[in-house]
Amino acid sequence: MNYKLIISLLFCFVTGYLFAQQPEAKYIRVADTLTAQEKVNRNTVILKSELDSMVQLHISKLPGTGPQEPVLKAENRLSEYLLWTAIALLLCITVLLYILFKNQKQFHETVFSLNRKIHQLELAAFSANALEPGTGIKLKGKTSLPGLEKKIQSLSAQLDKATKDNQELERLVNEYTISKQDFELVKQQIMDVYKVRNYPGFNKEKSETEIVKSLLDTERAVALYAYEHFLKPLLAIADANKNNPAKIDPEEREQMLNLLISLSLLYCEYLYLRINDLSVGGKIVQRIGSLRNGNDIDPSLLKELNIEHGSRALVLRMVLDKTHIQNLTYPVFDETNLNLS
Repeated sequence: MNYKLIISLLFCFVTGYLFAQQPEAKYIRVADTLTAQEKVNRNTVILKSELDSMVQLHISKLPGTGPQEPVLKAENRLSEYLLWTAIALLLCITVLLYILFKNQKQFHETVFSLNRKIHQLELAAFSANALEPGTGIKLKGKTSLPGLEKKIQSLSAQLDKATKDNQELERLVNEYTISKQDFELVKQQIMDVYKVRNYPGFNKEKSETEIVKSLLDTERAVALYAYEHFLKPLLAIADANKNNPAKIDPEEREQMLNLLISLSLLYCEYLYLRINDLSVGGKIVQRIGSLRNGNDIDPSLLKELNIEHGSRALVLRMVLDKTHIQNLTYPVFDETNLNLS
């Protein structure tokens, strides 16, 4: 036991001696200034300026490390980005405020329009209620629902009736428009076919409708005159002799030729009012006008046949003499009276 204790004490003594013999540890420290002793022996002392210089030299040699200007440029770019972002936000806010103001204005206009329509409906219902008492509608105060429904049905029926009337009116307007177009087309055709300005009764002060009506009256009068004075007697002679035409009386035969030639002469003269190649002159208009009144030809309106000078009337008169026809019911040809030869 004593032996072990002695050995332990001896080991502790030796260990302490060895530690005592080791040199004192020195550490590196950084100082702003050095004393005279430290300047002489400053193995573990370095100036702060030297350390900063070494750090700056080491940092400059590192890859991707440069001067501080890019940092400044990045800061400037960041400021520009912030500025543009702020401008964009202001523009967005301005647009949103404009849209909000516009929608609010439209909303107010819609509300105003609805209020006006409601007011008009109330006035219409009030007027209808005044005309039809007992319906149960009360606009001033509480409104009766059954009466209001009845009035709505009545207004709906009136609306349907007005719609049908409007459709009927539109149909009539369309028919009138078509009729007017047709009339304009017919009127233009009449102007192309007839010499309207040369017809009896023409007057510039008259309307186009009155002029066309006067022209048609002349046409009808001439047709009736030709039928009564020429065609009707001709048909009567033909009907009387149709069973034995070979034994027709010579006087009736001469009368038939007279009627046929007179009808052709009347129609020839009437063509002067239709064909552009035939010029209207003399007393043609007056003679045609007299036919509208059912009068016969006035001999004073005709020229006497001149047998000394050649003319169309003279040629016709000589042909009539060859057929032994002296007098004609309508003896007019080129303003000349063929019966006065």
